[in-house]
Amino acid sequence: MPVNRAKFHFDNTYAGMDMLYGPYVLYQIGDLSCEAGYQTFEHEQAVYEITYVLSGTGAFYVDDTVYTMQKGDLLLVRKGQMHNIISAEIEPLRFFYLGFDFVEPIVNEKIAQLKSFFDTNEQVQFHNAVSLQDTFMRVLSEFISDDVLSNLLIEAYMQEIICGVYRIFSRKFYKNYLLSGSNNSDEKLVYDVINYIDVHLESMENLSALSAEFGYSYTHIAQKFSAFTGESLKSYHTKRRFEKSNEYLRQGYSVTRVAELMGFKSIHAFSRAYKKYVGMAPREYKKWAEEDKKNLPQPAENS
Repeated sequence: MPVNRAKFHFDNTYAGMDMLYGPYVLYQIGDLSCEAGYQTFEHEQAVYEITYVLSGTGAFYVDDTVYTMQKGDLLLVRKGQMHNIISAEIEPLRFFYLGFDFVEPIVNEKIAQLKSFFDTNEQVQFHNAVSLQDTFMRVLSEFISDDVLSNLLIEAYMQEIICGVYRIFSRKFYKNYLLSGSNNSDEKLVYDVINYIDVHLESMENLSALSAEFGYSYTHIAQKFSAFTGESLKSYHTKRRFEKSNEYLRQGYSVTRVAELMGFKSIHAFSRAYKKYVGMAPREYKKWAEEDKKNLPQPAENS
């Protein structure tokens, strides 16, 4: 039997209750803090599900693929896919989730575009999707408040989460509106720079592009970044490039393809830079990741 006890579970389930919020039907939303080794039963997904990991690590099984999830990670599961979760023993998972469907028939062109995205988007995992955390917390708070405005706000926050997911996976970047003279404008600049780098990892040829995008000199941006994060701008960019490289290698991409995606001129240049940063060759990491995946706990049989 799977271990499915939770430290804390704020679960709101409405299957078959026609909980309509604008163009969406809400089936389930909640916050689950797992005990060590927590497992769910393997099940066929009846609706679309968005999961955001608040802390810990674990394995999320979707059909024949396993995704190693950690803090800040986002995962999409489509209708009809087989799904299971196994939390780590040492750092158990805590995650937010939203299960929903689209109200049929869809008459709004933009909502139809969203549905098409959820049905066809090939990438289903995204790292560092921190922008979703606050929105999840706000929508969950409305289920506790349950006042005259809660339904309106739940609809708004659901829309924000679903549209936010579309933007994240579509690699769209939107800068925050800043008030002139705002005391926290430097902090917002750094936040926008982090998001811009994460979104454009595969298309940004060099960091000098930040100057044109944000209207400040590279030196100014680098100084503000270092002051607020304690890390150099170049160091962060390098770290995220190789984290993304590792993600692609774990998903089975060839070393040649990863080198192309990350903008290296040749596989040899990529391999040299990768080994210098990671401490092993990309082929060695790929082999290790494949072996590690085999050693992950496998979903328990239903009984």
